Amino acid sequence: MNATRMFGLTKDLIAIDSTSGSEAAICHFLLDYLTEMEMSVREFEVSPGRKNIFAVSDSANPRIIFNTHIDTVPGQFGPFEDEQRIYGRGACDTHGVLAAQLEAILAVCAEGVRDLGLLLVVGEETTHDGAIHAGKCADIREPEVLIVGEPTENRLMVSQKGRLKADVVALGVTGHSGYPERFDSAVEKLCLLLDRVWQAPWVAKESTQGTTVNVTFRASRGADNQVPAEAGARLMFRCDRPCEEVKDALVKLVREVEQKLPPRERGEPHFRLAWDPSQNDPVTNLQTLQGFATGSAAYNTDIAYLGWRKARTFLVGPGSILQAHRDLSDDDWSGAEWINKKDQIAGVEIYKRLVLALAPSAK
Repeated sequence: MNATRMFGLTKDLIAIDSTSGSEAAICHFLLDYLTEMEMSVREFEVSPGRKNIFAVSDSANPRIIFNTHIDTVPGQFGPFEDEQRIYGRGACDTHGVLAAQLEAILAVCAEGVRDLGLLLVVGEETTHDGAIHAGKCADIREPEVLIVGEPTENRLMVSQKGRLKADVVALGVTGHSGYPERFDSAVEKLCLLLDRVWQAPWVAKESTQGTTVNVTFRASRGADNQVPAEAGARLMFRCDRPCEEVKDALVKLVREVEQKLPPRERGEPHFRLAWDPSQNDPVTNLQTLQGFATGSAAYNTDIAYLGWRKARTFLVGPGSILQAHRDLSDDDWSGAEWINKKDQIAGVEIYKRLVLALAPSAK
């Protein structure tokens, strides 16, 4: 293993703005880099300027495929480095993971293991369009073993939560804010509904068990001195149960809140509810092996969107999800996204152990 090379690649990737939707530059960099590593590389356009990359060490249809994503959430910064860590956007989610995967591939290939591939996809942080495209691509066959890289603290995840998004819009009647009793505040109704959601017995407050919810507000319409007639929010559920069950529970809750509000003119509803089509149910059949630490992922990955049902799927990688998506503020690098170098090195060893345990040529 060449740790210096791995750390260098991690920093090179961090230095490139790879925000979801703007992955062209990092695609070009990786195409050149993987070619220099003497891998056979193919690219597949997902949308203009955005490409998935499939690199293989030997066979065009490898039995074992490593996978991770090359896009990041907005706010590119870094890299910065100290003795223990590498900092910057994507350090752990998932540029550092990618570098560890590639280093493991190169290491086991040097030991004579073949039939390995590396699938890098775009769009994981938003619509998962890269994974959807790859899963439907006739030129990329479903492998026998799929090793998906995310920051799991080098533990094999036994499951991952599903994801469901809902847009809720509260509707009211606008008017002069000096006379709130004469009008109908959409913001007030939205807050009432959200409080009911947070207090619902089927919504958990912690990640380890149950379905959790994250709320982001959409701007309400109107001036400061105007009772707002419309206000919206996006609800993102991390589901521990089928999405349809969560949908039914939310619809029931909205109806209960509406029934307690005075009827609107012409029988119009108090709320509009719309569902994002990119939902997916929890994944509960992830693979583990004896002798490896395990855990559960309270987040979503590309696994469900690839649509591969026969592959033995492992979810593991260096870094902590608690460091992912963290921004740099006031030059406080310790509070920003980072990956520990020792964890990255340990991640390479975990990946090597997995391959050597799963590849017949290594037994």
